[in-house]
Amino acid sequence: MPHGAQRCHAMSDLLVSYALSRGHTPPPPPYDEEILGNFAAAVYLHPLREGRRVPREDAYLAGAAAQKIETSQGPVSAWRWGPSNRPLIGLVHGWQGHAGQMGGFAAPLVAAGFGVLAFDAPGHGDSPDAELSVPSFARVVAELAMSQGAFFGLVGHSMGAAAAAMATTLGVRPAGLVLLAPPLSQSESVARMVDRLQFTPGVAHAFVQALERKSGFRHADVDMRVAAREADFPALLFHDPADRSCPFRNSELIAAEWTGARIVPCAGRGHLRILSTPYVHQQTVDFFTARR
Repeated sequence: MPHGAQRCHAMSDLLVSYALSRGHTPPPPPYDEEILGNFAAAVYLHPLREGRRVPREDAYLAGAAAQKIETSQGPVSAWRWGPSNRPLIGLVHGWQGHAGQMGGFAAPLVAAGFGVLAFDAPGHGDSPDAELSVPSFARVVAELAMSQGAFFGLVGHSMGAAAAAMATTLGVRPAGLVLLAPPLSQSESVARMVDRLQFTPGVAHAFVQALERKSGFRHADVDMRVAAREADFPALLFHDPADRSCPFRNSELIAAEWTGARIVPCAGRGHLRILSTPYVHQQTVDFFTARR
């Protein structure tokens, strides 16, 4: 077997094994680069439902009005706190997360005079299975702003921070954004998968093309810095300098291109504990209250 064919065969074995570990049934062989690239995109865009709600998160949601909201990406489960006539803050969870993780922000915001809306993204939490990319997530945020009332502000965690930022390029006009442990770009997560599964250049190219077809966005444009350059409102970024899921450098690069952005280092809070940190909640309330 030629060396190139051997490499492609080994790489396809890695992809199939990885896909099976995530509950995906691979297409029948033989495989070519386009088939493998399309399959890689399908695997990349399907979350695992790893983040089960803990009692504290159930208690957050128990204090809200639950609803189902139709979007172009499928129905989503949502929860709303506070009267409907108040300025609305949207809470946007991260990849393989759920609305309950963001619930600690609700009571302080309501006490400060805001309404709050959190939701399970497609393929997450109580929402039905679906593919999810940053662009499709951003479309959901933009559609909720149309159907539920304009967002005065958005609080996004990890991938949800990227979706909240991209939503501002799709017509959402908040007074400000709070970004928690944000990623930088789709390019970085794609590069990690390409490296881990030893994709050939041809398969990597087909993978990116498949993502672009599915999302309707150029791969290079799924980048927090695109929204940062266009933003005419401030951003407050919270990030643990030792975060191993999304490096602190992401926030530094984003803030460098975002006029009015400020970073609050949150040492020792990690990627998820940052969501239950009281001073993060209070500074978020202060940030939005100052803009009313």
